[in-house]
Amino acid sequence: MVELHSADIQARLKYIGGYIREEHLRAPEKGRNWRTYEQRFARRISTAIKSLGPLIHEAVSALHIEAGAGHRILARSPWSGG
Repeated sequence: MVELHSADIQARLKYIGGYIREEHLRAPEKGRNWRTYEQRFARRISTAIKSLGPLIHEAVSALHIEAGAGHRILARSPWSGG
């Protein structure tokens, strides 16, 4: 059985980090595919807007507007149970 020491692990990680840096610098830089980028961006925005719907509904359902001078807006806490 081989014992591993902290210094051995640190040396190996340093070697791997250097290798990854070298490979990254050697790799040719790719141009961005704008069509795919915009499609993915639009999909993320659409998903975010759809997920906001229930949150907005929950926030608005907690409001109660009283008629009269000044139109007081009261907010019920979702944790108060009523």
